Amino acid sequence: MKFLLPTGIGDSVWALHKVQAIRDAQDPGGTIDIRLACGAHSTIETRALDFVRRFTFVDSAEMFVCGGLGHLPPARPDGRYNYIDDGWYDYDDDRYCVLIPNAALERGERLESWLPHYAINWDIFADFRILSSERRVADRLASTVGDCAVFYPGPLMGNTSNGHNRGGLWRPTDWLRLGQRIRDEFGLHIVTVGAAYDAAYYDQLLAPMLNGLAPSWTNLIGATSLGELWSITSRAKFVVSYQAGVGIISTYLGTPTAIFWRPEGDSISPDFYLTFSEKMASAWVPPSVLASGKHRPLIYGRDGVSEIIAWAGRWAR
Repeated sequence: MKFLLPTGIGDSVWALHKVQAIRDAQDPGGTIDIRLACGAHSTIETRALDFVRRFTFVDSAEMFVCGGLGHLPPARPDGRYNYIDDGWYDYDDDRYCVLIPNAALERGERLESWLPHYAINWDIFADFRILSSERRVADRLASTVGDCAVFYPGPLMGNTSNGHNRGGLWRPTDWLRLGQRIRDEFGLHIVTVGAAYDAAYYDQLLAPMLNGLAPSWTNLIGATSLGELWSITSRAKFVVSYQAGVGIISTYLGTPTAIFWRPEGDSISPDFYLTFSEKMASAWVPPSVLASGKHRPLIYGRDGVSEIIAWAGRWAR
């Protein structure tokens, strides 16, 4: 059975929570063949493809250039993305089950209430492959730097012109102050992670300000595979993340994780009004993780260094 999902690690993982139940109902005993919708092939899409292929219940995964899964204009009057509806669509003489849980999540609806007639499998990461060689990378890092906290600062554009931290609500100096307090109060090393396309923000805006703090920081942005990255986050005391797949998956893998989101009503895009319900920050998180307190949603401009330190103290020792 062919599924067409949104491109991106965070976007695709939410749909994966129900693909098995949908396959079992629609095509019992059939395969799960994932296609990630994209406008063109790029490094970002390739990284998402590696992610989807790590689930043992996925029989195949490929990129599918189809122009995306939205209507024009790109946003609705209420500020939500203008997605097509979930359902069956024909592309190039093939039939696809299109799944877009983002539409429900962006309205603040819980993931399990999206397509509620299909059961949700909160345990899909039991079928997620991380190689032993990738886990050894985290082991070697731990033997070098000791206990650590992981930061995912995010991309340059998302922190400046277009994204959840548009306009720099959370600044490079905030990362530095947070890192210093984590070092002073918890004795933890700081490790930064991300893909190669995330390097510009760290290199241009954050690293030049480290100065004497540099020995307490290790930068691995662009230097790890996905399996190595999440092996490192799994060994961390906690993760603080820009809103993206890094923090979403570290949450699912059980690491205490705090993720930043933009305040509702404050547009993520400078070109058109685009905003998400603040309930989305936790609407995808398993109930057991919410109950544990390991998930901490953060709102730019509302939650700062002190709030993160207060939450992290529970996990830092």
